[in-house]
Amino acid sequence: MLYRLLRLNLANEDDRNALYLVVEVFFAAILGAAATFNAAFALRLGASNTDIGLLTSLPSLLAIAISIPAGRFLQSRARRKPWIVGSLLMHRAGFLLVALVPLLKLAGLNQGSVLVALLITISTPAHFFNVGWIPLLADVIPVERRAAVFSGRNITANATTSLAVFLFGLWLKNIQFPVNYQVMYVFGFCASLLSQYFIQKVNVPEHTPVPLPPGGFSIPVQLRAMRDALRAEPLFQRLTTNTLMHGIGLWLASPIYILYYVRQLDASDAWIGLQATVLTSATIVGWLIWRRVIQRVGETAVLRLMIVTLGLIPILVGLLPNLTLILFVVALNGLLGPAGNLGHFNTLLKVIPPAERPMYTGLYTTIVNVGAFVCPLIGVAVADGRGFAPALVGVGIFASVGSAVKEGDTILII
Repeated sequence: MLYRLLRLNLANEDDRNALYLVVEVFFAAILGAAATFNAAFALRLGASNTDIGLLTSLPSLLAIAISIPAGRFLQSRARRKPWIVGSLLMHRAGFLLVALVPLLKLAGLNQGSVLVALLITISTPAHFFNVGWIPLLADVIPVERRAAVFSGRNITANATTSLAVFLFGLWLKNIQFPVNYQVMYVFGFCASLLSQYFIQKVNVPEHTPVPLPPGGFSIPVQLRAMRDALRAEPLFQRLTTNTLMHGIGLWLASPIYILYYVRQLDASDAWIGLQATVLTSATIVGWLIWRRVIQRVGETAVLRLMIVTLGLIPILVGLLPNLTLILFVVALNGLLGPAGNLGHFNTLLKVIPPAERPMYTGLYTTIVNVGAFVCPLIGVAVADGRGFAPALVGVGIFASVGSAVKEGDTILII
């Protein structure tokens, strides 16, 4: 199936790069599946609701601080791959420290809070990596092959995650805590080293470095760069605004789900793994379906029809206080999600100037993460005051309204 999907000719460098990128995501997804249980691990170590909100929001604050400087730094490098691959390895190695947290006996410190602080800290090199990764993909995958390669990566990642989270959930349920989590994280890190190996084999072209301006990392320079970039690329500005309008409600809901499942509905680790399996399995089906639909009717028609429906997910979860019924909602989310995701990434690459991809990627990441930082904290505060289920219904309604606004503008972009 992979050869048919990518139409590989391994004598061709572009095809070899495509194969390496699809294979590496298989191993990356194993560590990603382990990370699915981060919030549950923190809760079982004693983390508070506020800690979980911070776990969702503070990495976004770090992304705000890091992304634009990272983009400008990478744009000043002729050889970007060592920095990108190195930052990814630093992030992944942090999970070895995560596995050690239960062994720490620091007087007066909650182990759950310590874990949350560590997870936030190790997200720092991940933000640097993300800024470089999108331009790297654009550099090594020709435009005409992107849909096939991105679909191949997403199908591989979701299939692997679907199986891994299910098996991890069973492992966590049947092995004594906290050894179960510790072994899982170490195993995930070891698998990720194979991902590093295949990324290293990808041949990335060198670039003409763009020297940093005087005071290149100062706040005034960053603000001027942001203003000038938005003025220079109105389509990029519109896409970024659309993403914010669509994402606010969903970001509000993001930390409430795990609190609702564990605190109110008493979900086990096995159920958390099962719902992740359901989500990723349905997402695979969604990618296969929507890829064909978009080819026939176009991205615009699909976005018009489907984008508003994503706000229904938190509403349905809040209205169905039953873990079995929620699995059907999770499956619906997996089926609908690719309808929007398929068009968004390609559109982002289209509206970013090729010569300035790292800088614009950093700018986009910074702006979007402003919403991703603020909203989870607000979501947790609303849930603490109104209850988990009412909060999910409320933010779901908000997401639907924001998605409706996004739809009207996105049609002008796609």
